[in-house]
Amino acid sequence: MNTMNIKQAMKKLSLRQIPAPVWYLAAVLAVMAGVVFTLQSGQSLDGAKKIIQLNMDDVEATIQDYGKAMNSIRLESDGQAIAKAHAFAYMIDLRPSIIGDEKELERIRKMLDVDELHVSDKNGILVGSTIPSYIGYDMASSPQSKAFMLAIYYKDFELAQKPQPKSVDNTLFQYAGVARIDQPGIVQVGFKPERLERVMQTADIQRVAKEWRIGATGEAMIADFDGKILSTFDGRHLGESLMVYGFPEKAFNGSEGEFRATVQGESNFIMYRFVDRNLIIAAIPQREIYGDRNKNLIIMLLVSIGAISLAVFVVSRQRGAIAEEADKKEV
Repeated sequence: MNTMNIKQAMKKLSLRQIPAPVWYLAAVLAVMAGVVFTLQSGQSLDGAKKIIQLNMDDVEATIQDYGKAMNSIRLESDGQAIAKAHAFAYMIDLRPSIIGDEKELERIRKMLDVDELHVSDKNGILVGSTIPSYIGYDMASSPQSKAFMLAIYYKDFELAQKPQPKSVDNTLFQYAGVARIDQPGIVQVGFKPERLERVMQTADIQRVAKEWRIGATGEAMIADFDGKILSTFDGRHLGESLMVYGFPEKAFNGSEGEFRATVQGESNFIMYRFVDRNLIIAAIPQREIYGDRNKNLIIMLLVSIGAISLAVFVVSRQRGAIAEEADKKEV
């Protein structure tokens, strides 16, 4: 190789000519980037899990508080209804003639603060009522009223049915009944459980997840055991199935779990938990979970590229200086 070729080789820096320390620096920075990526990925996911679990605990507590409030009011309502039915049965025992007296029945209805009064004979046929059109009705003719037929055979019978919407106007209504004292038969009161209805409206499951934010962009959702959506962040998709909404089929296996899935066009980390008859679902977009990690990694890569570029530049300058020195000596 002549002198000119040596000069050109010294001025031009190839990959093979990069000194080992520069390669060591690049390798160290690459390893550091990998370690940072792995550590921050784990830390970000662990942090997201803790946030989700805390929010799921709060959602579960809210549902349970609603349930306790409703049960408390329901027990109180049932007790008062049965007491009123017993009082009506006692009045009939004292004066059986009130059964056929519409005005007296209406007076008693107002005094007991109920909406309906009914009395049956030993066959379960209504012989007295504050609603005249109900007289002659067979209590055994429908499942709802048939439940009171046992009062004919058991003197200690008492029953307060679960409040349910009336088919006529969909208003919440409750019936309670006991056995007649004077002879076999049924004594029944019907009323609107207004306190319970107010609690039910306040404790509506649809309200639980509404506007419930997890982290910056995450959301909570509640569904039933059949996968029907009961409550969402924006109040939409109620009654829709989880699969139609976008969750994978058979994603919710076991009493609780976690998975990743793209739902409604967003890649999410999702955790779920079955509580009583409800399924609590909490999701945080992965872009939020790993946002800080990605920013830190980009900064580190830029710094690494800058450090390696600087090292290569320094080496190039050194080699250029050596080449220039060789030129001077030759001259």
